[in-house]
Amino acid sequence: MKANELTDIKESANPAPAADSSDVIEVKKNGICVRIRPTIKAGTTYFVLDYRAQGKRKLVWRSTLAKARKAADAAIDKITEGQAEVLNLKAADAYAYTRARDALVGIEKGIDDVAKEYAEAYRLLNGKASILEACRDWAKRNAVVLPRITVAAAVEEFNLQCVANGKSKIRRKEISTILKNFATAFNEEIQALEPKMISDYLTKLTLAERTRRNYRNVIGYFNRWLILRGYLKKATDLLDGVQKYSARLHGEITTYNPEEMHRIIAAADERILPLIVLGGFAGLRHAEIQRLDWADIDLEDGFIEIKAENAKTKTRRIVPIKENLKAFLKPLAKKNGKVVTVKNTSKELGITAANTADKANGIEAMEWKHNALRHTYISARVAECADVSRVADEAGNSPQVIRTNYLKRMRPAAAAEWFAIMPKESSPATN
Repeated sequence: MKANELTDIKESANPAPAADSSDVIEVKKNGICVRIRPTIKAGTTYFVLDYRAQGKRKLVWRSTLAKARKAADAAIDKITEGQAEVLNLKAADAYAYTRARDALVGIEKGIDDVAKEYAEAYRLLNGKASILEACRDWAKRNAVVLPRITVAAAVEEFNLQCVANGKSKIRRKEISTILKNFATAFNEEIQALEPKMISDYLTKLTLAERTRRNYRNVIGYFNRWLILRGYLKKATDLLDGVQKYSARLHGEITTYNPEEMHRIIAAADERILPLIVLGGFAGLRHAEIQRLDWADIDLEDGFIEIKAENAKTKTRRIVPIKENLKAFLKPLAKKNGKVVTVKNTSKELGITAANTADKANGIEAMEWKHNALRHTYISARVAECADVSRVADEAGNSPQVIRTNYLKRMRPAAAAEWFAIMPKESSPATN
């Protein structure tokens, strides 16, 4: 140890508290790194500079961290000057090097790092703008400081907004369930979310394709609200590059035959029966039936009014009531009130399917086919009237969607058999 360094060590009057030997500080400048390591000797903390110069390892001791940092800066300057001498730069190159170093005063980056970043940015812009123009534009667009809010808090606020906007209970429940799971998965601030995180989240969900699509749609809706609320920057797209999911695989059009429908009706509880017959003999959507009021059903004139606020397409439509449907609804009809009072209809339909089993005769339970009631009605109705446009209007879809997503070839005789399904004489009496 040199004399001046020993003198420097003696300047420390009081012993310093014990230091963590792993608490190493790195001073970087001009592509050179000097490590400062706290070391305890005789109960006193010292700071050792560790670096290489001219191919040799150097260890320099200082009594305080401030002095160690100052010594590190001086060591880097000496090494840099020595490197410049070795390069034997020409006058113009030496001048350029000096100007570059002056321009980097206060910036803890080496000339080589700066040059690499500049070159990469230059290539990305591809002549469309200068680097300064791009930086100024970014700084302008990000000048506003966004409010900080967690995903969970934003979801709670969004759910309240859905209530204020008059969203239906079914829609609010769907949104609330999806976003509750989303908030549980991302216990962090909204600003930390990125498209890749959303993509990974949706990919890992052990759900059907259709359900993943619903999740993606709700997250997109939530994204737009976050922008309007000022929690995300304008044009932020959390679904950018995130895989899209289809509602149904092509060709997956499932239907029931009359025998299966008889079994389902026989196994159904009176509370869920209206949903089954309205789906199978009027083609109404599951959600539309849940929103339906008895006042919307005119059994005398034979039509059902699907109001705009209850329709998926937000368009009012009139659906004819077939004679067999009228026979099922008459014993259950009321002047007003919800047609279906069951809260968890999916669970009840699952129970109905399970109840179709007949163990005594070795008959297994049926599996509930998603949307098969609506598929069957539309297929039978088209076979009956041979008018796709008319059926599309009654079903609340376009003719193209009817052909691609709902229509399964059915003979007119099979359609007539479907609409001939009637209740047994032991149907429940009117309440």
